[in-house]
This record gives sequence, structure tokens and C-alpha cells, in this order.
Amino acid sequence: MDIKLAPKPWYVKYRMYLLGSAVLIALMAYVVVLQLRPKTLKVEVSGDELAVVCDSDFLEYVDVNGLVCPVASMRVSAAEGGTVERICCHNGDLLQRGDTILVLSNPKVLEEMADQRRNHDLQQMQHRKQLIEMQQKSITLRQQALQADFELRKMAKNFELEQEEARMGVKSQAQLEVAQEEYEYNRRRTLLTIENLRHDSVLNVLGRQLIEQQMAMEAQKLESSNRRSAALVILAPTDGQISNLNATVGAQIAANEQVGEIGVQTDYKVTARLNEYYIDRIQNGQPATAFYKGQRIALQVSRITPQVQEHSFGVELAATASPPALRQGLTLRLQIELGQSERRLILPRGNFYAQTGGQWIMRVDKTQHRARRVPIKLGRQNTEHYEVLEGLQAGDRVLISGYDRFGDAEVIEW
Repeated sequence: MDIKLAPKPWYVKYRMYLLGSAVLIALMAYVVVLQLRPKTLKVEVSGDELAVVCDSDFLEYVDVNGLVCPVASMRVSAAEGGTVERICCHNGDLLQRGDTILVLSNPKVLEEMADQRRNHDLQQMQHRKQLIEMQQKSITLRQQALQADFELRKMAKNFELEQEEARMGVKSQAQLEVAQEEYEYNRRRTLLTIENLRHDSVLNVLGRQLIEQQMAMEAQKLESSNRRSAALVILAPTDGQISNLNATVGAQIAANEQVGEIGVQTDYKVTARLNEYYIDRIQNGQPATAFYKGQRIALQVSRITPQVQEHSFGVELAATASPPALRQGLTLRLQIELGQSERRLILPRGNFYAQTGGQWIMRVDKTQHRARRVPIKLGRQNTEHYEVLEGLQAGDRVLISGYDRFGDAEVIEW
């Protein structure tokens, strides 16, 4: 006898399909959860890679290298051209004023000097001859003037005698008048002669003075010619250290060509070049610090060169106190202050900036074993710290090491 079976529920018939659908939905939900969950990476982190954000004094400065230069330098040039015959010093030598730097040879200059000396001797002989002739003429003029003066006095005495004879009645009045006219004529003629002799004497004196001036000028020319010979020996114009000496034996040096430079060693300055970004933030008197063998040297900006070349401009700095012994050409690390010290939220510098550009950072959570990516905003910076404007608080611990090993992970565990 057949037994009637009860019909099965519909889900029994489709149980395999339902089970498969449930598994598929669970997998999809798991994938969605994984996608929504921050990417986590487990790494090894040392204590040196962690730093603490703190509220402290912040001083903005620019860190550059500066070159020690003498406060003044003097150009060394060749007054006369020639061939380098001997080099008496080398770059970096300390010289005293008058020390020989180079010895030049120039046969043409020596030949011109010999011609100048011969011409000078010939001119001197001619001028001496003229002076002797003028001296003789001067003696003759004095003799003629003396003779004219004697004749004038003699005529005056003769006229006085004739006047006395007229009073005594020896001569008539008519004879006295004739004698008087003759006396006046001779007196005036003699006076004109004396005046003419005086003019000739003045001309003679002026001629002698002119010849003496010519002789002095020729002596100066000869002295100048002798200086040309001395100029073939180039001497140090002042005490200091020579640099940029660019001469070689046998090389040709032109007149007025620079052959070197003397740096005065009494004081120094420091020169540096800064990025054009800072050109409106640097002013004269701005403080700076240099570091040399563990010592801090106080400086201040003394001169600014505003011309921008290759995206940088030059500054000069002078020591505000007696600096330690420095050498020309020495490179110093400089910190030029860009403002006053201020209380700010600061973060130590680190390699994280290369990957993040200062847009985000890994902040350690309360577990102290996990760090999560958080957005931040950084402001000014110096060689040691960044100024934190947004995203962090004092006391936060952050990872400041390089992030290249983290990939795109948003959470780091260790």
C-alpha cells in the first residue's frame, strides 16, 4: 500500500542555490569591509624615528655657506708690458709692501730709455750753453746800465758848473740856456737808454727762467723714463696675501693688465649667496651666526648686492666682535636670522617631508604601537624645526623618518 508523502518546503529544493548566494554575499561584504578599512602595514620602528611636537621658541633663519674674504683687496697690475722673466712668489704667500712679485723684460723699453737719456744729455748741453750766453749778456747789460748812470751823473755835475759860471758872469745867459737844452736832451736820452737796458734785462731773466723750466721738464721726462725701467719689476703695493696670480715664465703681459690681487689681512668679511626668495627679507644690520671649530662667531649683514644672477643674490657680513684667527678662502656655515624668536608649535625636521611635501604625517595613537596618516599644514622652517600651523597639538608623537618603505599604507603598526 502506498504511503502519501508530505510535500517539501520550497527552500529545500533551492537550498544549494541559497547557500551559494549567502556565501557570495558574505564574500562581497568582506571585500567591501577590506576596501573601507585603512590599509595597514606592519613594520619595525625605532625610537630615533619618533619625535614629539612641542610648544617652544622658534627662530626662522636661512642656513648657507659663507666664504672668508679680506675686508679690502688691492689689484696688482703691470704698469709696463713685457715678458715674464721671473716669478718671485706664489698664490697664498704673505707679502710685505715692496716685495717683488714679478720681473718683466722689455728690450724696446730699454732702447727707448737709452734714446731718452741721450736726448736729455744733448738738450742739457744746449741749455747750459744758452744760460752761459744769457749770463754774459746780463753782465754786459749791467755794465751798460752802470755806464749810462755814470754819464747821467756826470752831465748833471757839468750843468751845475755851468750854472755856477753863469752866476759868476763867466758865461752869458744865452750860453746857459744852450747848455741847459743840451743837458735836458742828453738826460732824457740817457734815461731812455737805462729803461731799454732794464727791459732787456727783464727779457734776459725771463729767458733764463724759461730755459730752466725746460731743463726741469726734461729732467722729469728722464725720471719718468727711468720709472719705466723700474715698472718692469712688479712690487706688492701693500701688506697682505697674494691671490689670483696668473703669470707663467715666458708669458706676455700687456700694460695695465691685472696679474694678481693682494688681500689686506688686517680684517675679514664673509660673503655668501642667498636664494632670490629671501631678497626682500634681508637688510643691513641683520644678525647672523657663523660656526668655526666649535665656536660661534657673531656677524651682521653689512652689504647687500641686489643684482640677481642665476636665481641668487650676494651679501657681505662683518663680525660684530673680535673674531678668531681666520684664513682667506675658508668656508663657514652661516645662519642668517630672518626675524625675532617667537613662541610656536614646532616639529623636528625629518625625511618624511620628501614624500609628503608637508601635507600629511604619521601620528602615533594612544596605543603607542600604531600610527595613522593625518593631514597637517606646515609654515616656516629652519635647519632644525618646522612650524606647525594645523593638524597637530603639543605632545603628539609622530614618525619623522622617510616614508618610502610604507608605500600607500594609511596605518603603520609595530
